[in-house]
Amino acid sequence: MPRRPPAWKPDWAALRAQALDIRLPTTPGGHVYVIADAHLGDLRATPEDFLAMLGRLPNARAIVFLGDLFKVWLAPPKFWNAPVRAVMEGFARLRTTGVPIVFVVGNREFLLPSGSAGAARMHLPFDWIVHGMAVLHWGGRRYGLTHGDLVNREDAQYLRWRRMSRGTLLTSLFPALPAPLARAVAARLEASLANTNQAIKIHYPADEVLAFAEALTPGLDAVLIGHFHRDETVPPAPGRGYLRIVPDWFSRKTLLRLDPGGAITRLQF
Repeated sequence: MPRRPPAWKPDWAALRAQALDIRLPTTPGGHVYVIADAHLGDLRATPEDFLAMLGRLPNARAIVFLGDLFKVWLAPPKFWNAPVRAVMEGFARLRTTGVPIVFVVGNREFLLPSGSAGAARMHLPFDWIVHGMAVLHWGGRRYGLTHGDLVNREDAQYLRWRRMSRGTLLTSLFPALPAPLARAVAARLEASLANTNQAIKIHYPADEVLAFAEALTPGLDAVLIGHFHRDETVPPAPGRGYLRIVPDWFSRKTLLRLDPGGAITRLQF
């Protein structure tokens, strides 16, 4: 009998099969803006710069954020500090103008609910919260959206950590902690993880990215991912779309604009 893959090993087929469907009506002259990996809270990525960018996106039809909004973020409002509250208020202001927000959960976000009902229940300023993958229908095209931390199947240590950090033990423990203690524990855990697997983190897993593109892009016009802090496109092969790594806001202050006609424009602030 074939050996069953380890539980922590990503199942890309299931990721695609379970993708959330998000449909946006096309608005002439409107744009969808895609942002990834802000890591706010670092001196190189301030909430003020991020909020200024959010306020200067013309003709926005929707905002897609592809994960890793803060250095580490415990999502329930009881854990928010002033910078987190300011960023949430920035997203909320956009929503009051009729701009929906799609939030794809990254590897630095914890305790987020799922879907639109979960966002409303926790008073988060998002129209959709995506764990895993979504397919965005926009301008007659279909864009896969996922953070990208499930791409590298060779990073076993991270993938085990990911499974553990989203398990019942931590998700039941953290909500009961006082806010300062919970934030401190989360920051310590994230810092300890950052110092492990340095060889894998330094090496860009080009073969895994290509395999991920080959597995996920059939039937889609493009798959958009973050996580790798690169500005790169994996070209399409016959019968499938392309994979686009969205440049990180953290170091590049860059995002992508999707136009109704299919053009993708790189914008730098």
